[in-house]
Amino acid sequence: MYAATPHGGALRAVGSRAPAASPRSRMRAALLRQWREAQRAAAMNVPVGTVKRGRA
Repeated sequence: MYAATPHGGALRAVGSRAPAASPRSRMRAALLRQWREAQRAAAMNVPVGTVKRGRA
């Protein structure tokens, strides 16, 4: 028969997760996210917080 695999079919390595982000890199990512969102909102001429991030 077939080998048992998880839903999705791919077997994943246990240690394949990204390493934990440092507090500094997390802060930088959050600031960049806010900056991009503000730029997008300004370009669309809408208030900040009403623009969706990523894919809707």
